[in-house]
Amino acid sequence: MRNLTALFAGTALLSGFMIGTSFASAPNDFKLVTKIPLPTKAGHGDWVAFDPATHDIYVSLKDSGMAVIDTKSNKVVHDLKDIAAPNTMTFDKDYIYETAAEGAGKGKVNQVVVIDKHDWKIVDRVATKGTSPDGTFIDASKHRLFVVSDDNNWIEVYTTGAHPKRLATYDLKPAKPEAGPDVADLVNGVIYATDDSDVETVNPQDGRIGIVADYHLKLGKTGGTKDMFWDPDHHAIWVATTNHVLYVVDPKTLEILRPLPETAGADEAAYDPGLGLAYVFESGIPGFDVYSVKDEKYLTTVDVGVKGPTHSGTVDPINHDVYAYVGGDASLYVYRPEVQTVNK
Repeated sequence: MRNLTALFAGTALLSGFMIGTSFASAPNDFKLVTKIPLPTKAGHGDWVAFDPATHDIYVSLKDSGMAVIDTKSNKVVHDLKDIAAPNTMTFDKDYIYETAAEGAGKGKVNQVVVIDKHDWKIVDRVATKGTSPDGTFIDASKHRLFVVSDDNNWIEVYTTGAHPKRLATYDLKPAKPEAGPDVADLVNGVIYATDDSDVETVNPQDGRIGIVADYHLKLGKTGGTKDMFWDPDHHAIWVATTNHVLYVVDPKTLEILRPLPETAGADEAAYDPGLGLAYVFESGIPGFDVYSVKDEKYLTTVDVGVKGPTHSGTVDPINHDVYAYVGGDASLYVYRPEVQTVNK
């Protein structure tokens, strides 16, 4: 999962280049810019993330491998094939940390795969304590890497760098989950973790659990609460779910401030602060939902026109292009919101 604190620091810096133009809060339409074939077979990959430092997009591919997309050319520039069952990734200025998550069982691979961003080579493979490592995020100021273990209901803490070392394990709640945790992130010095139908706060220094909010969602095999993003304007966290509802949540109390509709069960969410638009990528439909963060409302659903889930995606907040992983076509579809602009 993305490091939201780092992401919004980067996008806030980039927003300085938008001076002179203000954008309407709602797009008129979404234009399909291009289709980027991925070096994989059809079927959904698990995660897509934008790196503001390199202007690259990282894609966890179907079954194995990670692709690197250059957003200037919209082409695959690196194909790292030797990553089993890729799940999510996070990154700092020097390295990408991709989880390989084959799950429990003899001979299964469960690792943090470290990729050097300077030469694009794999420099280490660190076996995780638990199996099915999933959500990843970084505390850059403390040089800490956090990895959520789906099968073991905990977060593992590592050092960052070329050769991460495991430092601690933080147990999550409930003690006996039905589906287990999915992703988590560090926002304003607090870990927000999803587990079953919960969101819970965790102290990143010692793993102490703070508030646990149960939203009483119907649980499937992939759980209930999913990806989230930080909304600095409303000082809120937006939490996607598998239950056709997106929650705007108070970060201090985890109280639901506003429920918004989702077209289908969600997995990944992304936020473009420059346009004030959010995107929720769906497991149940071939497309993604669009929201106005400023107005806290659902706007539209973009249909990608290919059968199969649009399980993951991201947004480039520099040029505002949306990258949707279209599993049925084994491609990233790039959409651009067509918005009215008013010069100041």
